[in-house]
Amino acid sequence: MRIMKAIRDMEICSARAYLLALSTVLVLNTGEANAARGNEPQPKCDYVEYQRLPLTKQHGIDGALVVMRDRSMITAEEYSVDDHETSCNALLYLEGNNNKRIETHELERPIARINTVNLIGGRPKSFSLTVDYSAGFGSYAGPGTKFFDVAAGKIKWVQAKDEKTNKVEKIHVAQTLKTVWKLFPHGKNQDILEILCRPAFKSKSDDTFEVTYKRYRYNGHDWIHYSRSEDGFWENEGDFPKESLFPPLRQKN
Repeated sequence: MRIMKAIRDMEICSARAYLLALSTVLVLNTGEANAARGNEPQPKCDYVEYQRLPLTKQHGIDGALVVMRDRSMITAEEYSVDDHETSCNALLYLEGNNNKRIETHELERPIARINTVNLIGGRPKSFSLTVDYSAGFGSYAGPGTKFFDVAAGKIKWVQAKDEKTNKVEKIHVAQTLKTVWKLFPHGKNQDILEILCRPAFKSKSDDTFEVTYKRYRYNGHDWIHYSRSEDGFWENEGDFPKESLFPPLRQKN
């Protein structure tokens, strides 16, 4: 019991430290900080093409999606503490005819990749963008994934409306020791399921955890975000939880 409590205490400290570091980054990332960094010498980046996925008329553009990485990161599959991490973050381009650049998205980390994914049946394939946020320590950092479509020649990020608050946000899922996601068939479409475990933070002395089950489902018009939480502890060390644990829960007869 003492060992388990010590482990939980370490996890809570790690989570609090991670959240504190994240809030510090957000505070520093102000206009004044950006202006100060503008006076600093910019890194010399040697960008090369890492990925190119062709687009067709069904996307509203005869072009391609292109991921650019610094040459030093071109063969990296995932973050490693043994590798020198460049300060040159990856780039996502939307290109049109003759490789004309239409959109440029500056990403947050050096390692990123895109893939095609079938989310809604009967439509052109969507795309996933995965950026590796791994930090080499802790159980809350890892690759994060967002989804997008290319329609009418533009990148449109997939958003979902929270069924409780009606707030609309981009769908963003992660793959870490305490967060995992997967696609699950629902009719001709795919649900996006995600499970995460976090400290409950009910009080300063609280050392309990809670597990949150999330589901993103397309209802024919919009993506809806369902979630529920319960006391407990979970880590990504086995099979993905049963689909029946994710809301909306089926009504019992």
